[in-house]
Amino acid sequence: MKMSAVDVLVAIPLIPLLPVVVTWWLPWDKWLPGKIPKGILGPYFLYACFGAWYFAMSWWVVAVIGLWGATLTVVAMVQENERKQEKE
Repeated sequence: MKMSAVDVLVAIPLIPLLPVVVTWWLPWDKWLPGKIPKGILGPYFLYACFGAWYFAMSWWVVAVIGLWGATLTVVAMVQENERKQEKE
C-alpha cells in the first residue's frame, strides 16, 4: 500500500518513538522517561495518540496512548505551577 504525502507528514514526527517502542524491555532504556521533561513527553504522546488514530489502530491503543499523554501533560502543568508558587 502506498503512503500519501499526508501519511508521511503524520508519520515523520513519530520516528523518534520507534526505538523506544522497539527496545522498551531492555534494561538500559529505563533512563529515557526520566531524562525527557514531562512537558515535552506529554504533548508528544498526545500527538502519538493522534497518529495512532490516523493510522486506524485499535481503539484501546489510541485510548492508552491518549491517557498517558493527558496524564503526563497534567503532571507537567502541576509541577510547573508548584515551581512558580515556590518562587513567589
